[in-house]
Amino acid sequence: MSEQQGGRSEESLRHEYSEVTLYNRHHTTLRFVVFSIFFAVMGGVGFVAFGKGQFDGNASLMARIAGILVIAIFWLYNERLSELVDYYSGLRAALERTLGYSSRQPGRMGHFPRMIITWRVFYFLVTLLWLYGSFAVPLER
Repeated sequence: MSEQQGGRSEESLRHEYSEVTLYNRHHTTLRFVVFSIFFAVMGGVGFVAFGKGQFDGNASLMARIAGILVIAIFWLYNERLSELVDYYSGLRAALERTLGYSSRQPGRMGHFPRMIITWRVFYFLVTLLWLYGSFAVPLER
């Protein structure tokens, strides 16, 4: 391989590859950290929304509305994180080709659906469950 790639040194490309790999790993890990935070927040909001006799009816109503907003915010945040993971995976693959590395190519692996599909199904089911609970469990006045 030549020492210069499009006006950039091999050392510069290797450094960029290292940084892109770190960004990709960070955003992949962040999705699972956000998942844990989502459950903690939803547990608190769910306790206020559906706690029997614990809170006033108005607080329960506001918590039920807040639950939908929390789901939407975390879902959108997860979509953005997935876009970043895809972006950095593609960039990493391009740098690997330029540098002559032989790592796995981005794309589907195995028989499982892509992770973004799994996340979308999860958030959709949580939304359905929250809406069902919001209308099925009566507010206490």
